[in-house]
Amino acid sequence: MANITVDAKDVLQKLAKAERESNKVVVQAVNDCADDLLRVSSEIAPHDKGILEKSYAREMNTNRDQVTVNVQYAVREGNFNYAVQMHEGEYRLGAGSRAKPGTEGMSGTHYNVGNKFLTRPLEGEADTYRKHIRQVLRQVMPKDGQ
Repeated sequence: MANITVDAKDVLQKLAKAERESNKVVVQAVNDCADDLLRVSSEIAPHDKGILEKSYAREMNTNRDQVTVNVQYAVREGNFNYAVQMHEGEYRLGAGSRAKPGTEGMSGTHYNVGNKFLTRPLEGEADTYRKHIRQVLRQVMPKDGQ
């Protein structure tokens, strides 16, 4: 009879360490993407007095399986949300908005000032954001023999 004994303690410790590290870097990578989305959306939001560009809020929620960042803009007067109107509406850009050059996202794609200032970069940068998160994760995954 032959026996093979494997001490899995070392492997399990490395896996647990990799899980802890990957959780940290995923949170940071998602934050990187949220930072980029906030920067781009703020820079392409229409400009009158500058209130809209600064009116964003972000909220991060994490659990064992998921990291979520909620980004929103709100400029309220009573029940009217100016930010929603400027995001969803059709209108001509004023002089302040026309003077803004727009900006580039993480992918290098250029975005002009105008409506859908949050949706356009979110959809346009989605693949780049996913690639960024995968790339960061690869850096902490254990390599064979380590």
